[in-house]
Amino acid sequence: MKRKLLILGSTAGILLLLLLKAVYRLIRLGWFLLAYPLLGAVLAVIVSLFVLWLLWR
Repeated sequence: MKRKLLILGSTAGILLLLLLKAVYRLIRLGWFLLAYPLLGAVLAVIVSLFVLWLLWR
């Protein structure tokens, strides 16, 4: 009985670790998919404000 419980527990633990790894990858991928366009938008705003500042001088 203990051996069967140990086998089931270790299998469930390995599957849980694989699931957590997949979730972590999805979160990290989603963060980069969100962060890069936001970074590009911020840089575009900074450059456009700098150009406007140069034109107004």
